[in-house]
Amino acid sequence: MSQITCIVDAGAFRQALKKVLKAAVKRGALPVLEEAHIRFDGQSCTLTCTDLELWCQASIPAQGGPCAFVLTGSRKLLSACKYFSGSLELSYTEDREPEGRPHNPDGQVTIRCGNKEFCRRVTTANDFPEIPQVEAEHCYDVDAGALSRRFERIKYAIAANEYGPCNCCIKFFDNRIGAVDSYRLAVSQDPALRVEVPFFLPPSALKLLPVFDGAACRLLVGKRLAVFEGGGVRVLTKIPEGEGIDFDKTIPHTCLESYTAAVPELIKDLQYLNEFNLHPDKIPIRFDGGELSIGTAQGKCSARPELSGIPQTAFGFKGGYMLEGLKQFQAKGVKTIVMQLTSPIAPIILTDYAGDLAMILPHRPSKAA
Repeated sequence: MSQITCIVDAGAFRQALKKVLKAAVKRGALPVLEEAHIRFDGQSCTLTCTDLELWCQASIPAQGGPCAFVLTGSRKLLSACKYFSGSLELSYTEDREPEGRPHNPDGQVTIRCGNKEFCRRVTTANDFPEIPQVEAEHCYDVDAGALSRRFERIKYAIAANEYGPCNCCIKFFDNRIGAVDSYRLAVSQDPALRVEVPFFLPPSALKLLPVFDGAACRLLVGKRLAVFEGGGVRVLTKIPEGEGIDFDKTIPHTCLESYTAAVPELIKDLQYLNEFNLHPDKIPIRFDGGELSIGTAQGKCSARPELSGIPQTAFGFKGGYMLEGLKQFQAKGVKTIVMQLTSPIAPIILTDYAGDLAMILPHRPSKAA
């Protein structure tokens, strides 16, 4: 039986564990996927979690080792770590090798910090899935904070699983990222990130961008794998196979009429009307002659937003979808947008002419609201 003692900074260990657990399975058929893999190599401690589609890995300075094991009760340890500060000592004791069996022992780890100590059983590192290696074909410098904010603005338009693997992802193409489902489309543009070949990344990977704490990182893209890495943190994800929608062919390039609208005021008007809509998924809001209206069993509710002109085309839309599109610009800090109508039955386009675009399919309104 052997014992190996390793030392890390308690605060750094807690932050690393908190980051990687975002990629762990909360409840699943394989308990090992709920836990964090810990590896010491003498100079660093590397923590890893995965759900087999997504890996998150964080490395911090350490002394001692080498050793590797899989924690049990990783989230409980994370809770306990908030009471630790200064040097954190982990003493790993490997179980005696059973006679006549392959060397694959479990063990226990004793964690000490100041006057606090607890012991925990751990399992062999051999049971943990190995992180894949990315054969990168393209490499990009990425502002993780900026990309995360762009993702948060457009993620409302990501399709559900039944629309195919690529359309359930965020598409990266030229200097844009986009999301689309059967009723909405959202695009964000940033000249600071331009990709050479389009590819798709699952939203689960982009949700982990905050683990980089807003710092710059690199994005390595291969045929079937992509990885964000920087500052001792790595987020690796699988790239779905197949082809998604062609955004440029989907977005209309002709405009029947357009006018500007104030984002905050239009949001308030739509929220007001939705208070009276008992079936917002079925009953569209009518927009006719500059008036927003909805018919209810009790009567008509309406609002007249301030526009740069009066729409000549009557059309309808789902209030919730329009609100999501407007909030994309609100999150960016945009006060005024341009609403473009291509026809009574073609998509409604919202744009700030500064990188963001939203498209909502109309719902043909009845003659009376």
